[in-house]
Amino acid sequence: MSGPLLVTGAGGLLGGALAALPGAVGLRRAELDITDGGALNAALDQHRPAAVVNAAAFARVDAAEQAPAEAQAVNAAAPAALALACQRRGIRCVHISTDYVLRGLAVPGHLLDERAPLDPVGVYAQTKAEGEAAVLAAGGVVLRVQWLYATQGTSFFARALARLRAGELLRLVPDQVGCPTPAALLAGWIGRVAEGGPTGLFHLATTGEVSPVGWLGAAAAALALPLRWEPLPRAAIGPVPRPARSCLDGGLARATFGLPAVAWDDALRAALRDEAPVERPS
Repeated sequence: MSGPLLVTGAGGLLGGALAALPGAVGLRRAELDITDGGALNAALDQHRPAAVVNAAAFARVDAAEQAPAEAQAVNAAAPAALALACQRRGIRCVHISTDYVLRGLAVPGHLLDERAPLDPVGVYAQTKAEGEAAVLAAGGVVLRVQWLYATQGTSFFARALARLRAGELLRLVPDQVGCPTPAALLAGWIGRVAEGGPTGLFHLATTGEVSPVGWLGAAAAALALPLRWEPLPRAAIGPVPRPARSCLDGGLARATFGLPAVAWDDALRAALRDEAPVERPS
């Protein structure tokens, strides 16, 4: 690329992994509030990136119900402004979205491709769907992702892994299915998309499917640890319904950008073996 890769939301799980890519410049919220249009334009003019990846989001699903204006500003209005600012400057804009804008059929093996109809439930999903539409209208790239994790930090998987290693009882949802994807692996794929190629909507995910019980069970087996768990009903996670099944089909992105097909369990074993903590500035 002729300029750096600028990453917004670099303080988050995916944003931190993206900021660690060679040639990337990561900006945390304290350094760039993407809802500030003046600051956004100034950052683009200062860094002159070849591409921007917007990993900033209001991602607290249940909290978004109590703060709809903030969620709309971060998830919809800001991506729209960013995509237009990039369009004016000839900068490739890559926006990160979510499986929550979709609902999958409760059929084993059913995958959601880019043609699946939108069905966002709750403020978080609705505002993310608005952001998608705005970025696509401005000629950007939208990448839907799901079930991101790292072995370190404060994500669901990292916290569950720490409890697993401590021999504690886990509360796990048995009736939710997805495709877990390590943030570090995903960041590499997104970096490839940011380098160039077609614009539009793409899904990025590992292959296969698993429930949280199977996911943590596989982690326990890889670490030679016992899995102690009790069921947590999906409805008890929070007031906003979570998709029971939202396995993304990444075939189009793999074919378009030359990305490998990686099974979720292979990615998990590699993450447990190789992943180091993502360094973040204090």
